[in-house]
Amino acid sequence: MSPNDKQQILTHSRLSCFRACPKKHFWRYEVGLRPDEDSHPLRIGQMFHRALEADSRGENIENAMEGISDDLYDLALVAAMFTGYKRRWADEPHIETVDVEKAFGIPLVNPDTGASTPIWQLAGIIDRIVRLSDGRIALMEHKTTSRDFSSGADYWTKLHLDQQLSIYIVAARAMGYDIQTVLYDVTRRPSLRPLKATPEDKRKYKKDGSLYANQRDQDETPAEFAARVAIDIESRPEHYYTRIEIARPEQDIKDCQAEVWQQQLSIREAQRSGRWFKNPESCFSLNGTCEYIGLCQSGMSAGEVPPGFTIVEDKHPELSRIDADAGQAA
Repeated sequence: MSPNDKQQILTHSRLSCFRACPKKHFWRYEVGLRPDEDSHPLRIGQMFHRALEADSRGENIENAMEGISDDLYDLALVAAMFTGYKRRWADEPHIETVDVEKAFGIPLVNPDTGASTPIWQLAGIIDRIVRLSDGRIALMEHKTTSRDFSSGADYWTKLHLDQQLSIYIVAARAMGYDIQTVLYDVTRRPSLRPLKATPEDKRKYKKDGSLYANQRDQDETPAEFAARVAIDIESRPEHYYTRIEIARPEQDIKDCQAEVWQQQLSIREAQRSGRWFKNPESCFSLNGTCEYIGLCQSGMSAGEVPPGFTIVEDKHPELSRIDADAGQAA
């Protein structure tokens, strides 16, 4: 189908992907080519996010995480993260939840003319809208990361410049919420991994017949793994959880609207010309190696489906999940 046949969806994730590498955007959003399996950090982030959402709605947490990963160690890790999260913020000032997983779809407006484009709909999902203890209405965004988020870290500098917060403020205000600030809620993904049994040919025994302390005769169970993660979290909760309020000046919001408009023009030009240049600077990052690097190296055409990939019809499954959940609730 031609890009002109119907209104297209523009999300923060799509914009971020295009800015990082137009070729990656081509594979992901134009072709719809997706890896058969999500990366481990992405799976953990999705499961933790679902757990927080279910908790806010008073729903069963384990049921909410179904379908993301059947790995018992993943489930154990997220359970420990969630328990630590609840303990970390139990004594904090009360935050009232106003809305959870608020989906939006709003017109994309030319900031110079005020006219909306028939080509794009700006869409996304706001994690939570809350009322703070002082009465202000805020966006509350949940993130999981392995990056350093200590005071003064680059992580926070980037967030102050991130388009996502401004886009979500625009959307929330369009839906009638008087957003005055953003509360950023960050959880560190534990780096601990399940302990595996020492290969038999590598095992070394003491005189009493027991293994040395750093060796094992069997794999760590999911329950043992969860307990070990929980102990580490409890010993240093500030290492794993933090919250920070990020104000958004009105000028930043106006600048963001202009930037998004400019970026959609660049996407449209690439769609018309069929040219999607590669950005080798994005092949390797803190999040790992780009999943499409092999395709770019091999010069694979858009009509092929390589092993380990699937072509999806729904380029924005996160939006579809919310629609499905709403339908079930109805």
